[in-house]
This record gives sequence, structure tokens and C-alpha cells, in this order.
Amino acid sequence: MSEDAKHNPTVAQEPPADGDAAAPVATVASDVLGAFFDELEKSEDFKETGSKMRALVLGEGIMAEPAVRAVLFPEAL
Repeated sequence: MSEDAKHNPTVAQEPPADGDAAAPVATVASDVLGAFFDELEKSEDFKETGSKMRALVLGEGIMAEPAVRAVLFPEAL
């Protein structure tokens, strides 16, 4: 397992076919979360929250409770 995959569980590594660097492969978890965030973004009430959650979880790979709470409840900060 590559160092990147160890630190970012949503990134899997596929063995290179031609000796080049490994290419990231989507995982089931990232597909499920992506579909969930798609549905949130379709809702008028959660459009902005869904976008921020997608960036946090799928973009940055952060699922820590304090970071998620900050996105879900920004007025509580």
C-alpha cells in the first residue's frame, strides 16, 4: 500500500500497467459518499452544506468529528 493510500483511505492504488506511477482508483466508499453528497446538493436547504461536505470528506479526506461539525453547524463556532 502506498503512503498516500495509508493517509487517505478513499484513494486506492492500482498497479501501473506500463511502469508509470500508480493511478488513483475510486473506492466503493467514495462512490457511496459521492452519491450521498449529490443528493444533499439537489436539496435547496442543503445545497451549500453538501458542497462543503464533499470538499471536506472526498476532497481533503477529512472525516474527523470537529471538522464535520464545523461544516454542519457553522453558527456554533
